[in-house]
Amino acid sequence: MIGAVFKTMWLRLWRDKGAFILAFVLPGFIFAIFAAIFSNASGGSLDIKVALANESQAPASVEFYEKVIEEAKLSISSDSSWTEIDIRERIRLGEEDVGLVIIGDMGDPFSPNLKVIKDPSKEVAATIVKAEIAQLVGNADHSQMPDLFAENSAMPKNANAELMDQSVTYYVGATAILFLLFSAMQGASLSIEERNSGIADRLMVGPSGALAMLSGKFLFLTIIGTLQAAIIAAVAQLFFNVPVLTVWPLVALACLGSAMLAAGLALLVAAICKTQPQMHAISTFLVLLMSAVGGSMVPRFMMPEWLQKLGNFTPNHWAIEAFYGVLARGQGLQDLLYVWVILFGGAIISLLLAAIISHKMMRV
Repeated sequence: MIGAVFKTMWLRLWRDKGAFILAFVLPGFIFAIFAAIFSNASGGSLDIKVALANESQAPASVEFYEKVIEEAKLSISSDSSWTEIDIRERIRLGEEDVGLVIIGDMGDPFSPNLKVIKDPSKEVAATIVKAEIAQLVGNADHSQMPDLFAENSAMPKNANAELMDQSVTYYVGATAILFLLFSAMQGASLSIEERNSGIADRLMVGPSGALAMLSGKFLFLTIIGTLQAAIIAAVAQLFFNVPVLTVWPLVALACLGSAMLAAGLALLVAAICKTQPQMHAISTFLVLLMSAVGGSMVPRFMMPEWLQKLGNFTPNHWAIEAFYGVLARGQGLQDLLYVWVILFGGAIISLLLAAIISHKMMRV
């Protein structure tokens, strides 16, 4: 009996080549991704982007400004015309990870000469930058120079004033899109069962064909996903003081856009897959991969530069940009126009591609 059951399950896996390959490729591939991320972080080679400005005309400050540009083991962006306001805006919009402004005479060790402008979700990056700059100053232990650094958040004060841990705002979008992708993939997998049983073929004979059938599923998955994302946002408001209610229309738009994109991608994956085991393997692979690279599991500033660029092609990145832009950066509807275009446009394109593929796979 045991041998017969084992043989049956093995033959079923062997005959489904897609599921078979992914069952053994997925673990190693995911390991390689996480190894690249964490080896980059633990090896001290984080590609931290720093925006640098000098507001002091003191000779020692000008000399130190040039020294930071030439010797700091950081990715430095600088312009002689930048001020603290420019640096704050660049960090707020995510153009760099940390801002550094020389505000005093570096020849005076008893006054706060450097101001660190940070994003609360990238506290680790700010700590690393301070350690690196302290070494350039000539004191590796910057805790012994308490007046060297002044710190400020780049985010609007009224948005996160009551937050105990401001970095929690980042994880609203990161968690929401991760959950939405898994949930949508599970719901969309029912399409494969309908297709294999012939039900989908009969439904697609109608006047609107595959598009009408998939639009109904798309609508259902979108509504469920929007409610799920809204629940996550509500928990963030109730238990972590994330200011959701103050900008609830934009948060609702972010929930809707993320749910639509997750639903569209799920239906597209279901249209491509031929069996449910294959769908399970591929969807798990894709969701884990996109979540790892897109920033749902690990903030993207901790990744190598090539992974950060790859993350721009994941739904996770754009969902995080939507939620974080609204809740932390204080961005409005027009400020995030490009994000809405990608979320909603990507959802519609995915739905149309799923309909085209499903129509070509009709058996009637």
